[in-house]
Order: sequence, then structure tokens, then C-alpha cells
Amino acid sequence: MLRRAGYLERGRCTTVDEDGRTCRIVEVALDGRRFGVRVGELRQALDGRRPARVGPLRHDRGPVLGDPVGRAERSRTGAAIIFEFIAGERYTVPAAALRAVLARTCAFAPVAAILPGGGPAARRQVPVTG
Repeated sequence: MLRRAGYLERGRCTTVDEDGRTCRIVEVALDGRRFGVRVGELRQALDGRRPARVGPLRHDRGPVLGDPVGRAERSRTGAAIIFEFIAGERYTVPAAALRAVLARTCAFAPVAAILPGGGPAARRQVPVTG
């Protein structure tokens, strides 16, 4: 099951990582927290080559990208990008919407939380006794 959790947008200015190097990022706002993903790594994740690192975004005289706390990778079907964090939280964004943000034809893309649970069979497991 999915629940709307936030949005994703192209970073408006250059960001500095922990090592002091500048990079272009995509900002991800999830449940009141802000994260950043490097644009080059996200494009590689869209192509299915390798996962992108997701780091917290803080502001110290400008945006600063912290050490990775999760990763973003393409879904099995290729229709979405899955954000998976160390704490076990999972979020998804449609790949078509993300491509539109990267191409600057769209300003935002919706992000949904993947809730644990499952279908009706997972909710109702009644033991059979004989």
C-alpha cells in the first residue's frame, strides 16, 4: 500500500558535500525531512547501472549534503525509483515523473511511502486446525 509522503524537486543551487566538493542534486522532502541525491548518480540509477546514494540535506551558509543514509535504485520493472533508508523506510517515485524533473519539463514529482503490510491474504492469516 502507498501513502503520499512528500515531493522531489531539482536543486535550485549548487550544493557542497562533506568533502567540500560542489555537486548538483535533486532535493527530496519526505515526512518533514530533507534529503539530497546527486543528479549523475540518480541518472545511473534510472538506467539500472548502480544505486544512487541518498544523504541528509542541511543548511550551513548554503545547502550541505551529508554522509549517505540510504540509497535509490530502479524497481524490477523499471517503472519507478525506490528510496530505501537504513532505518527500513521505503519510498517510491514514478520514473517518468523523475525523468521530467531531471529534464526540467516539470518542477516537482510526488513521492509515496511504501507501507508494510500486503494484500488481503497477508492481513488475514487464520491458522487451520483439524
